[in-house]
Amino acid sequence: MNPGVADAAAARGTWIHEASENYIRGLRVVPPKNYAPYWVGVPERIDELLDGGRVLWSERPFNQPKWSKYVGDDGVGRIFYYDENSGHGYAGCCDLIYMDHNAEIILADFKTSAGPYSARFPTKKHNLDEKTKKAMISGVFKVKKTRLQLAAYKLAAESCLGIKISKTQIIVSTPFDEYQTQVFTFGETEVEKDEAAWLELVNKFFTEVRPKATQS
Repeated sequence: MNPGVADAAAARGTWIHEASENYIRGLRVVPPKNYAPYWVGVPERIDELLDGGRVLWSERPFNQPKWSKYVGDDGVGRIFYYDENSGHGYAGCCDLIYMDHNAEIILADFKTSAGPYSARFPTKKHNLDEKTKKAMISGVFKVKKTRLQLAAYKLAAESCLGIKISKTQIIVSTPFDEYQTQVFTFGETEVEKDEAAWLELVNKFFTEVRPKATQS
């Protein structure tokens, strides 16, 4: 991997996360020229998703003083999950938790990508050029990886915050008009599978990966 490309992508992702958080909190966002294509459509999509609902968490508690204990000295909110039976656990910071207009609580994660994400592998009927096809294939794996991340946050959020999350969601900003601000939402059945897969990975880490690392 080209370190320069990776660093640029990380910086772009950081900016989008901060910009989204600022927008949700009512602050004015003016994107720099190189990030502007990734910001097009994002505010409108956020407004659409939050219409009739309310934000509970945006990088940290949002109008939820009872959750202030999860905010560190750096101002970042962190939640954790711990299984007393196995002694396995982890911590992290989720991007967004909100209640939608149906009173369902949704946990979402913001992503930026130079190519589109995709829930399914492209087929011939999609009639895509080779570059877009490769990007879509890569996007499938990005979705799968993010679903596991969301499952981890969901378990932690429910454990710490005492809420029931109905759905998880990926919000992706890309520089392409045809794939502008993609949203992927996953319901109860899909999330249950993601949780099982994530907990299997956690167990593997503590029982196989970590012991080997400490021995070396």
